[in-house]
Amino acid sequence: MRRRIVRMQRRGPRALWAIIYIDLITQIMVFFVILWSVERGEARTAAEQPSLGIGMGTGDQTVRMVNLPSDILFASGKTELGGEGRQVFGKLFGDPASGVLDFDQGGLARRRLAIHGHTDDVGRKDENFKLGYERAWNVYQEIRKHGAELPDHVVICTHADNTPARDLPVTPGQKPDEAQRAAVERARAANRRITIEDIVIGLQRTAAEAEAVAEER
Repeated sequence: MRRRIVRMQRRGPRALWAIIYIDLITQIMVFFVILWSVERGEARTAAEQPSLGIGMGTGDQTVRMVNLPSDILFASGKTELGGEGRQVFGKLFGDPASGVLDFDQGGLARRRLAIHGHTDDVGRKDENFKLGYERAWNVYQEIRKHGAELPDHVVICTHADNTPARDLPVTPGQKPDEAQRAAVERARAANRRITIEDIVIGLQRTAAEAEAVAEER
């Protein structure tokens, strides 16, 4: 009985540090994305820049997301990562000491990395589903170089253009003027992206486990 109490006490702080750690890694990822954009010397509006998704808590699930623009990771219409794209993922995941690909949550949670491939609305839907998946797959292959545990903790998704970051500012059939065409291209560029989602799912105790803990207290 006593040994079990000690073990539970030790796990508590570890679970807390796991959540704090995920927040820290998210901030590091955002820093590198911003630094990377500055180094390219591209003038972007806030809407066009790689953006940090909203952190959400849903029950026992904690989610953090970061969006990376496909136009920088991949050449137009291609699925292979370019040299700059590989450099980005090397910066984000290449340091073993950072522990960013350490999925051990002390037995109190499961951590998953979800890689989502998004495209714009140009072209056939089926082809865009394929393009989104192949790009997400190649991102996974690149990250995998830095973490042997990744295959057991990753989810790979394709969305095509079904979950756009920005809606197109024209209606179907409308003939856009020059300003609207430029706005459409900006929206499509924002929609072509890779989203990396870091998920920590708390493990719920069974009724028997909860009762045993209550008795020990």
